[in-house]
Amino acid sequence: MKEEQLLAYLKANCAGRKKRQTRGQLQRKLGLSKDQLTNLVHRMRCKALPIASGPLGYYYAQNAGEILSTIRWLEKMVRTLLESIDGLAKAMEAFGPMEAGDEKGGGPGGDNP
Repeated sequence: MKEEQLLAYLKANCAGRKKRQTRGQLQRKLGLSKDQLTNLVHRMRCKALPIASGPLGYYYAQNAGEILSTIRWLEKMVRTLLESIDGLAKAMEAFGPMEAGDEKGGGPGGDNP
């Protein structure tokens, strides 16, 4: 239900980059948490729905250029995450070899529920 609601809202109110809305605006309008909105957008994109975004908000893409812009934004985020992972892996080396079971101690730093 929420997926259809978000899709209908974006099509009606956020058609194209010029009509984008921030995450906070969408959360308030649709009664969603940050995680709910992020998960919905992810699922919709995986279904090939043209949900575009950038640093200033989300919108329903009106052309291939808007989708390409979103792809470039997502690629930049992936590169940044990979740099963080690389840095943490190097930092982990300073702790020496892990004991059996260390990798299970407390999860992924609280970033994932």
